Amino acid sequence: EQLPPKTQVGANTAGCLVDGELFLPKGFTPSGTLRCNYINQKDFSLFINDRRNDMSKIIFLESRNLELEVNKRYFLKERSDNTQHGEFIISTTNNEYSTNSNITGELIITHHNFNNATISGTFWFDAVNSKGEKVEVREGCFDMEY
Repeated sequence: EQLPPKTQVGANTAGCLVDGELFLPKGFTPSGTLRCNYINQKDFSLFINDRRNDMSKIIFLESRNLELEVNKRYFLKERSDNTQHGEFIISTTNNEYSTNSNITGELIITHHNFNNATISGTFWFDAVNSKGEKVEVREGCFDMEY
């Protein structure tokens, strides 16, 4: 297995490396492992779920109240109503790693076709949990219908 190619056709693919290990959507129904929303061209979210043996690991990206522009760099910071942020969540332990004002990352939209409702991009981020433990998410890419 490997990261999906960086396409721009709405292939409904996504993946990244988490602490150097391949992270791809896996598990139950396709809609439960990979989802993308871009509501009113203002609220973007990407959800990648790797679910195995009653444990889910989730990558979550969100941008709120902002129309995303192609080839613009968006910094993933703390979660609020008007910012972009990234999270890595391990569901069975309720262990949530989040970007914040000091531990950040980037999201770049590489393609957006409003008429076909497709969006593609790349991302990376570092995130910390409440204990100060850090996770590194690298080489993220997605090519999604929304």
